[in-house]
Amino acid sequence: MKSRITHLVAALALACAGAHAAPTAEVGYGALWGTTVNFNSLAPGAFDSVVIDGLLSSGGVQFGERFAGQELAIAKVPRAGFAAQDWFDDLSFGGPTAGLTLLAGEAGANLGAYHYGDADGAALFGIGPQNSDGSDPTGSGAISARFATPVYALGLQLRDADAGAMLLNLYRLDGSLIEAVDLGGRNDGFYAFARTGGVADIAGFTLTNRDAYYGVSIDNLLLAPSAAVAAVPEPASLALLLTGLGAMWAAARRRPARR
Repeated sequence: MKSRITHLVAALALACAGAHAAPTAEVGYGALWGTTVNFNSLAPGAFDSVVIDGLLSSGGVQFGERFAGQELAIAKVPRAGFAAQDWFDDLSFGGPTAGLTLLAGEAGANLGAYHYGDADGAALFGIGPQNSDGSDPTGSGAISARFATPVYALGLQLRDADAGAMLLNLYRLDGSLIEAVDLGGRNDGFYAFARTGGVADIAGFTLTNRDAYYGVSIDNLLLAPSAAVAAVPEPASLALLLTGLGAMWAAARRRPARR
C-alpha cells in the first residue's frame, strides 16, 4: 500500500510540474531570497524627481533603455475618454544581440526617478517619446536591465500601474528570449517570477507598457540567484496539489482491509 501511495504522489508531482511547464511561474515576492535594488539614492527627498541620461548602474544591475539589436519605435494608443493619443516606446522589432549590451536613450528621453513621498520612496521610470501635444512622457518609456550574474527568479514592485498593457521580456545572456510575461491588467503591487526547474539563466529584461496617464515605474527589484530557498507557489498551484493529495487519501481510506 505504501508503495502505491508513493507512486501516486510521484505521479501527482509530475502532473503539477506539467501544469507549469511554461518557462517561468509566478511566485510570491515575499518567498524569494536575494538582493534588492531600490532607487532612493537617486531621488532622496519626498517628491524629488531626476532625469538620468546615459546608463545607470546600481546593486550589480545596469539599466538603460534597450539592448543592442532592438529597434526603438513609437506605439500610439488612444487615450481613454479623450481624442488625444498616448505615445509609448515600442521594442517589438528586433531582438537583443549576444551579451545583452545596453543602450541609453537620447538625452532627456532615457530614464528617470521620482520619490513618491511614502515609505517605499523613489522608483525608476522610462521616459518615452515626446507627444506632439506636449504631454508628459515620463513613465511611458522602456526600461531594460542586465544583471552582473544570471538569476533564477526576479521580483519587482509596480508603481502607477493602472491595469493597462505591460510586457516583461526575460532574456538569457546570449540574447535569446526565455519568456514574454504579460503583466497586463495589473495594478500597483509586488510581483515575482521564477524559472521552471530553478534554472539560473535570467540575465536581463525589458519592460514596456501602454498604461495610460502616468505609465509605469518600478521599485524594489529583487534578484534571487538560486532556488536554494524554495519559492512559494501561487495559491492555484497549492490548491491543485492539495486537491490531489486529498483524493489519494480518500481512495486509500475506501480500500478494503486485506484479509
